[in-house]
Amino acid sequence: MSAKNLQLLLETAYNSENPQVFEEGAANVYKKFEEVYRTFVKTNKATDELNFRFERVRLGVAIAFIKAYTRLADNETSIEALHVLQDALKAKSSQEIDKIVQKKIAVFDNLYHEIFVNEEREQILGLFEATLDAHSKEELDELMIEGLELLTAIDFEHHAQQDDDEPLDEDFLKSIQ
Repeated sequence: MSAKNLQLLLETAYNSENPQVFEEGAANVYKKFEEVYRTFVKTNKATDELNFRFERVRLGVAIAFIKAYTRLADNETSIEALHVLQDALKAKSSQEIDKIVQKKIAVFDNLYHEIFVNEEREQILGLFEATLDAHSKEELDELMIEGLELLTAIDFEHHAQQDDDEPLDEDFLKSIQ
């Protein structure tokens, strides 16, 4: 079920039936993680392979949340954060993932500066944060379900129209320059 949840989360975030996040498909990434996880449960021995597979699933969940955030915010910072996460997917080990993300960690800090007052963006970033803090399969599974509930409740089309229709407040723009 969780393999399907990861796929659905990415489809919802990308508004696409076949988002090109993982070459082998999101469901396959989760299934590989589950295989390694079952071995861990039997042996109670964590391996580098388990850590790597967990990190790939976590990246997939994080990418879904940042993609949804990007659809709502559509700014350079969120797009750059999405690119960093996508680059990290190309890594061949957990350590390589960490290096890629740590190198650009400031990008993620900057996401919080551009929330303004938007409850949905705040909720998405909260789920993104929880994803980065997740340390178990169960936590990631729960975050996928919460994410699906939130993303299916957001009217992305309304936000896109609202952003296009709202004129910029000239006084506000002058005050921040």
